[in-house]
Amino acid sequence: MMSRLTLLLLVVCLISGGCRRRSKASGIPEAPAQSEAPVAESTPAPRPAASTPPPVPGTEPIADKLPTAAPNASKTSPVDRGLTEALHRFFEANNRMPTDFSELVRAKFIPAMPNPPAGKKFAIDRANMQVVLVGQ
Repeated sequence: MMSRLTLLLLVVCLISGGCRRRSKASGIPEAPAQSEAPVAESTPAPRPAASTPPPVPGTEPIADKLPTAAPNASKTSPVDRGLTEALHRFFEANNRMPTDFSELVRAKFIPAMPNPPAGKKFAIDRANMQVVLVGQ
């Protein structure tokens, strides 16, 4: 009987000890007191605008002289595999598209710019990162 009473007294002390008001000297801040005056409801803060994700490499707007083909032109126009491979290597080395085809030559990714067939020109299908032949 005495051990039950001791145990009960111990439990009551532990529970009531956690519920007492803390002093400022304890270093633990007190909860702010609730005032009796009615509080005007404020409107919720506006949500921040959703940030736009960074552009996919090779699709950002480019102010260059590199001829651009229509999106997915590589599905309908012949692809130049040698220039496409040089374009990929340039992109891997510089993490950007060249400003023009002569930059591929200057960076020594190709020895010289090949001449396109009559009535055609080389252009970039940026969506697929391929060099295609398109009509002038």
